[in-house]
Amino acid sequence: AAPGVEAGSDVRAQGTLATPARVPAVSAEFERLLDELAAQKATAVSLTNLWRVGLDSSPDQTLLNAQFLWRELRLRFAQRARQLSRLPGGLSLHPAVQEAIAVYHDVTARLVTCPKPHTFADEAMFAAVLRETKPSSILIPHKIGLALADRARTQPLSAHEQREVDKELDAFFMSRIGHRFLIQHYLASRDGRRRPGFSGIISGKCSPVDVIRDAAARATELVNKKCGACPEIEIIGDRQDTFTYLPSHIYFIAAELLKNACGATVRFRRLPSGELPAGTVLPPVRVIVARGEEDVAIKVEDQGGGIARSRLADVWRYKGYWSDDVGDDCLFDTVDAPPVAGGSAAPLAMHGLGLPLSRLYAKYFGGTLHLTPMEGYGTDCYVRLNRLGDHNCENLPSIVRMSPGESDSREERDAAAAAAGVGSAAGWSNHVSTGSLFDAQARR
Repeated sequence: AAPGVEAGSDVRAQGTLATPARVPAVSAEFERLLDELAAQKATAVSLTNLWRVGLDSSPDQTLLNAQFLWRELRLRFAQRARQLSRLPGGLSLHPAVQEAIAVYHDVTARLVTCPKPHTFADEAMFAAVLRETKPSSILIPHKIGLALADRARTQPLSAHEQREVDKELDAFFMSRIGHRFLIQHYLASRDGRRRPGFSGIISGKCSPVDVIRDAAARATELVNKKCGACPEIEIIGDRQDTFTYLPSHIYFIAAELLKNACGATVRFRRLPSGELPAGTVLPPVRVIVARGEEDVAIKVEDQGGGIARSRLADVWRYKGYWSDDVGDDCLFDTVDAPPVAGGSAAPLAMHGLGLPLSRLYAKYFGGTLHLTPMEGYGTDCYVRLNRLGDHNCENLPSIVRMSPGESDSREERDAAAAAAGVGSAAGWSNHVSTGSLFDAQARR
């Protein structure tokens, strides 16, 4: 066990609220340290600055990047632990959530005991610690979804509790997307194995059409496996239309929307027996991609029966449900590369978080995702991704980015960085007040 976290038995979430669990005990001193770290404010970073520093894999720039992340990740991981510990409706006490909290405690303790990188050897040690944290944190959404599904089966949340859970998990997952992105970008930037046209995990000429084609192939595979049939996916757009963005974020969004659209198209035409009528020709799912001056728009349209207006708010809620099929949300939860063969080694797959998580991936750099259903016919999904350079700034929740007095923390961060001789957060931070883009279905 890492210092500050005493050894204890592992948590094994067995899908029941009655399952006893013992998480590693945390010392009072470590609790105080977590409180101190969690009270600090995260620094929002822009895509432009991340692109620039990722291009420079020199030892000096890599050391500056590590110094920024050493400070930033400790407080972000501590904040994630505290966010999970205050989940309403008793969810914070569920064994699966307790296991997730223990993961963040352990990772925070490892970073706290890792010395601030002042030498190249220190930086190599810091990078090694970050690599070691990835396996334990990759299934955090699965653990939370398991707890939500379990609670729904045993004691459903009240409407008020569900709203509070949605609010907390929106903030939690938005922040989690951020720290996972920063880690993967830093590690990819330092390794010296740069792919042509990439800075770390950011593509300078990201083609949404190409990414969506990859996501369509994966969604087709999953829907065929689950439903026994899948409609054709038509993609309309110019693959030469490119912009600077994260292909992995577009992949996550597109794979989830296409999986849902194709599955709905099949289910809408099934007989009560579960079979498709003989000779059924499934209408295609169409994807339209357009690049404008300010954003890239993606439209996914299906003929899957639509959604009743009274149920529209439900699609954005965190509920989770069970399935014995491996290969949905857990496989899509990645910020370094699309799922690959062999990536299906995850345990019992958790469903039910994909759509709200997809909206957060769109929002992360100031975009939007909303649905326009036509009950009895189908649904149109609209995604807008910002392509305005420095306006592509992390859309961190205010409880993470802002001080208690609602003042931005950038100035104090830059002052501290300057005093340390680092510069403006090692060149990573360039906070731009983006404001909230219009979202027709913002539930809060």
